[in-house]
Amino acid sequence: MPVISIKLKGKKIEEHSLIVGLGCNIGRKKANDIVIDNLAVSGFHAQIDSVSNTFVLRDLDSTNGTFVNDKKITLHNLKHNDSILIGKHELIFDCSDLISRPENEGEILDEKTRMLNTDDLREIAGWTKNNSAYDWYEKSNNPAADTKKNTSFFSRICHKIFG
Repeated sequence: MPVISIKLKGKKIEEHSLIVGLGCNIGRKKANDIVIDNLAVSGFHAQIDSVSNTFVLRDLDSTNGTFVNDKKITLHNLKHNDSILIGKHELIFDCSDLISRPENEGEILDEKTRMLNTDDLREIAGWTKNNSAYDWYEKSNNPAADTKKNTSFFSRICHKIFG
């Protein structure tokens, strides 16, 4: 499970585990999941969202900003050993257990981008080149229309993308 280590002046003071699929809030107020009691930290400073095994850090319009690897960010996909600076505190993102996990065990760590031809998408959706999305929507929501080909629209898209 990924871990956030909090350091102050180079000394580790706390460690927080992150749960895959759950996010956490970082800030000075006690309502946050990770509380940093320092006046340079906003009440609700930043948020970490988890989607599958990807963690995204978002600055919540904090007064002093959020920095990752010495660059000011508003949104950043966290990578192993990223250094996050919030106020005077350094937070280290450690996801070494996700990196070392074999791909056939648990979640798939697939980041490959896949190409999808929009003509294929139109074919799956049942559109012709002359139809608009609105025409297709009207046809699919008409009880008298044959909607059998539209019932598995999502599965057809997934099949086309992932094979």
